[in-house]
Amino acid sequence: MQKKLSIGEMAKLRNVTVDTLRHYDKIGLLKPYHIDPKTGYRYYSIYQYEVLGTIKELRKIGFSLDEIKQFLTNRNVKKSVQLLQKSMDNIQEKIKELQNVHDILKNRINNIQYFSDSYRDSDIIIRQFEEREYIQLDRPVNWDDKENLYLGFLELEKMAGGIIPVIASNKFGDFIKKEYFDEIRQTSDFSQNLSKYQSKLFILVEDEKSEKPTQKLEKGLYVCSYYGGIVREKMMAKLTKLLDYCDTYNYVITGDAVRIMQVDVSLTDQYDEAFYEIQIPIQSM
Repeated sequence: MQKKLSIGEMAKLRNVTVDTLRHYDKIGLLKPYHIDPKTGYRYYSIYQYEVLGTIKELRKIGFSLDEIKQFLTNRNVKKSVQLLQKSMDNIQEKIKELQNVHDILKNRINNIQYFSDSYRDSDIIIRQFEEREYIQLDRPVNWDDKENLYLGFLELEKMAGGIIPVIASNKFGDFIKKEYFDEIRQTSDFSQNLSKYQSKLFILVEDEKSEKPTQKLEKGLYVCSYYGGIVREKMMAKLTKLLDYCDTYNYVITGDAVRIMQVDVSLTDQYDEAFYEIQIPIQSM
């Protein structure tokens, strides 16, 4: 006569919960060997120990409960090997996806460190950039319209199709039109008239493939600086300092300035730690 194991004993032997065994019984995956007709208690055979072990192993390698039922039904070596091969292919695909995410996050951590190290000796530097590809939001956003600014970045994220993990991203930015520079040079009160200035928002996609039409930032030299905080007044003060720097050292400004989030609010709830970098394209006279 086979030794009957209570549902609690079987659960303890295989380190699963009693509720798990009840669920397996309900869906027909692992029925008890015996159910007491008077008490309704479930009992299992010691021979079902290996079956439960197989179920646990298949779950561990990614099989769904339906796939496990298929695996356990009318088993033979050929069928089992085919199902295991399919699971291995799925695991390999997940490894590729995780490796891609790992590489992106590693790159972003390195970018934050590089950004911090770049300004160790000076708050204004000259950087050489290669050509950069981006998707641009069609509609402009007023500088004093913070709500539309964030809505615009959300729209860009959707346009990118979710191909870029956003956390710790240094992909979002906007353009500061060159036509504003003369007026900004002469402005002393940066809190006034922000509504008359507009930006075009963008998301960089140079490391990813995009189905949306893209544009390109030209390669070349950029005079750069950074500031902490999300208010435009800080940006205006830093932009003025960069424009004065270009005038002092006779750099010719060749296009619109670029403002990029280098450390965003996904990493900090301290707004002064949210760093933006302003990049102005230049050439020597």
